[in-house]
Amino acid sequence: MAKTGYVMIILCAILFSLIGVISRVPLAEGLDPVEIAFWRATFGSVFFVSHGMLVGAWRIPAKQRAIFTAFGIPGVGILFFLYVYGVQHAGASMTCVLNNTFPIWVAIWAYLFFNEAMTGQKITSVALAVAGASLIAVSGGGLPEGASPLGIAAACGTGFLFSLHSLVVKKYVTQNVSPVSLYMHILPAGALCILPFVDFMPGKSLETWVSLISLGLFCNWLPYLCFCGALKRLPATRVSVIESSGEPLLTVLFAFIFWGEVFSPVGWLGAIMVISAVVIIITAKEVKRRPAVENRVDTDRTLLRKAG
Repeated sequence: MAKTGYVMIILCAILFSLIGVISRVPLAEGLDPVEIAFWRATFGSVFFVSHGMLVGAWRIPAKQRAIFTAFGIPGVGILFFLYVYGVQHAGASMTCVLNNTFPIWVAIWAYLFFNEAMTGQKITSVALAVAGASLIAVSGGGLPEGASPLGIAAACGTGFLFSLHSLVVKKYVTQNVSPVSLYMHILPAGALCILPFVDFMPGKSLETWVSLISLGLFCNWLPYLCFCGALKRLPATRVSVIESSGEPLLTVLFAFIFWGEVFSPVGWLGAIMVISAVVIIITAKEVKRRPAVENRVDTDRTLLRKAG
């Protein structure tokens, strides 16, 4: 049982790490990042909707359907565009590393919305992630011409937007909503919100069509199913550590093998700092903040004991 979970999460990390590498194929042919984002969301939608119709995952309350559809705009439409834009203007390596800062954002959301304390470990990880991301930006990433400021901003934005998935998934999966139900509504909504801005390039090659379909199949449908399957078999912390630290390392490796992207020593130092920050934030113990009234009562009791 556990071995199957490890296989699933390792496969998930490998598949997600291919996003940047596969996206470079249509980029090289001249496709705009908006069109690539559209096709990735569209083909991902086809696989999830087909899956959902087969297993009856579309049977959910209308309110949930509306929420998931609305979330598709930032959670897929904008996120997918920023990822491809980051790959084009900052490099696949930098974009993936900065995208995997999402657990840092999750820790901030947990502090703001779920009453979780901001411990010393979490504060350290946030500082380490910011410092590491800054070093990667200064290094120019893995592109020979260096990364553009907008490309770096897009890469950082992917981490922020992907962290929102954790909030939505955590809320509804704990209510026994199937991940297939979530994404069979989220992905089509994201694709539709991108559609008005797409300038379709005619005469795409067979290689480009294969890469676009692959983004939907191997970088949407299959990795999300593997991730959910791993969560059923392994502790969530262990799953997150393997995925969030393994994916950027694999992306850097694949980007070097297929596209010749090479981090400078400063860039490698920044990447190691970011990955270390992610591991720290995920392995940190969850501590609930005590209500202010309770803290005040404890303080009064301490003062009374000292007075006595």
